Amino acid sequence: MSLARRQFLATSAALGAAAAAPSLFANTRAPSRYPDDAWQVIDERFQKYVLFNTPLERQWTGGLWLEGPAWNAVGRYAVFSDIPRALQMRWDEASGEVSILRHKVGHSNGNAFDGQGRLVACEHSPARVVRYEWDGSLNVLAESYDGKPLNAPNDLICLESGGIIFTDPGYGAHVEYEGAVRELELDTTVYYWEDGMAEPQPLTTELFKPNGIALGPDKRSVYIADTAPSHYPDEPATITRFTLGDDGKSLTDPTRLVESHEEGYDGLACDQDGNIWAGTSGGEGHDGVTIFSPDGTLIGRILLPEVCANVCFVGEDRNRLLMTASQSIYTLYTNTRGA
Repeated sequence: MSLARRQFLATSAALGAAAAAPSLFANTRAPSRYPDDAWQVIDERFQKYVLFNTPLERQWTGGLWLEGPAWNAVGRYAVFSDIPRALQMRWDEASGEVSILRHKVGHSNGNAFDGQGRLVACEHSPARVVRYEWDGSLNVLAESYDGKPLNAPNDLICLESGGIIFTDPGYGAHVEYEGAVRELELDTTVYYWEDGMAEPQPLTTELFKPNGIALGPDKRSVYIADTAPSHYPDEPATITRFTLGDDGKSLTDPTRLVESHEEGYDGLACDQDGNIWAGTSGGEGHDGVTIFSPDGTLIGRILLPEVCANVCFVGEDRNRLLMTASQSIYTLYTNTRGA
């Protein structure tokens, strides 16, 4: 083989490999001017959390209705749910790739990792809370109360004690798209569960549609969103703060911090300063994430082109907000950290 031919083949192979290999900088979207238009400062207290030189990034799209992001710090990935497709998805922080983690997961909704790193998930159909054990087995933690099936567990928090608090509004029982249609046999309830319990313990039934839930940085403040207007149009959407009882198994001192007839609040996350970051729907100028101070004052927004269902802080420093928004997931670096 002549030298010229060998050089041609080598060059062609190198060019082919370069074309086939993904580039870390392959995003060719048109640049936007900083600060990104997604930031909306309403109260000067929010300005400290805004990063001037960070873009809103659409990491992936192709879902039907995305919910339940949960961060795994050891694996550097986030789990989220595509509820209609009954899929648990996995977003890898290092590569940015999204893949299917599990399929046929009972229209899984909210997810959380417990203190031992096990994934706990709320499922719509069958209506239950499950835990994935280290040996790969599935452990059903709660599926009924007082001999009746749960409505459709929605979201949850894992406590340092090992206990779990989850909401049960029943959305997975209203349409086949997200579960299986049936009549609810229980009040819409917030429950407590821990290992050894035969059935979960009701904590409160005062919310119409208890939905997203988050734990504050003090580990005592529990925030719960009520998406009441979906079935009670005269009622406002609200966010209520409860105090975790001294026994770690009760909720006391309910205080309504936020209410609105213009927008709805779904999934919640708290930052290290106790601010509440709420997935929000309500149309242009509302869709995205709404940020409230610890006293419930509206201080800022992150505006998205899609309805945002849920949020969580991810990354090594927990300073990157991941948003599950309708068909897509977005990220945005912030100048704070998740609680």
